[in-house]
Amino acid sequence: MERPRRQAAAANRWVALPQLEAVRVFAAVAEFLSFREAALALGLPRSTVSRHIGLLESALGARLLQRTTRRVSLTNAGELFFAEVTPALQSIGDAGRRLLDAQGEPRGLLRLSATPSAAERVGALMLDFVEQNPHVRVDLDFSDRQIDLVAEGFDLAIRTGRLADSTLVARQVGEGASGYYASAQYVRSRPRLLRPAQLTGHDCIVFTGSSRGGRWAFVVGKRAQSVAVHGRIVTSSLAVAKLAVLRHHGISWLPEPLARAEVRAGRLIPVLTKFWPASTPIQIVYPSARHLAPQVRAAIEFLAKKLPEAL
Repeated sequence: MERPRRQAAAANRWVALPQLEAVRVFAAVAEFLSFREAALALGLPRSTVSRHIGLLESALGARLLQRTTRRVSLTNAGELFFAEVTPALQSIGDAGRRLLDAQGEPRGLLRLSATPSAAERVGALMLDFVEQNPHVRVDLDFSDRQIDLVAEGFDLAIRTGRLADSTLVARQVGEGASGYYASAQYVRSRPRLLRPAQLTGHDCIVFTGSSRGGRWAFVVGKRAQSVAVHGRIVTSSLAVAKLAVLRHHGISWLPEPLARAEVRAGRLIPVLTKFWPASTPIQIVYPSARHLAPQVRAAIEFLAKKLPEAL
């Protein structure tokens, strides 16, 4: 029974000690191997540093540091304790920073990347976000190229499709549908379009702001198929592509939300619908869930709520 009592007594001494500050001081001394340097780094008197180390060693019942007039070194117990407490101190610091960030007002620069096909919807939402957060500035980049968020300094991105294996965090907010559309007048004036392969005989508006470019994707049977298309109009603007379809210049790929109102009004007609590919996930992607700045966290939560309504 004597040993459990000693252990309990040691545990009580440890709990009674203002241990966090003492451990923080010890970690600084262990890092610098100098009481003087640790005191300067912590902004404490050297006597206070020495007192914390003495209290810590008494509470633990072990010598952590060897001191001579010339140098400071870690004992075996000190090395073990330093290895254990270093990640714990980091976690405590992280928890404090997360709490401060969560309580902080969104402010500063927010850099966001999205594909050109999402520019109209995401752009409108980010204007709403800026209006609600007057201390936030936004840099909105709409590009279909593969962006390295970390290397290029972006805070987050809106992406469609499955995220490849990576260290990025992906939060799915919905699914995006897209398809192929023509005006009612164009459909009436041309031979009936029954199969994707027949597109070679049709005028197509080629949208270059998408990775599909001049090849359009379909599912024939259970197999993916791509068809090379061409036409008199090539554009990197979805607005121009949609306008060209409405003015009877041919068929174009369009995101379904962009065509929805015109389809309901009868101005656009979906074509080859039974061959359209399945919807793809839409995700908010960001480098890490740790240490998010207030404006980044606020933007993620805002988009997670609003994007599904815009899809």
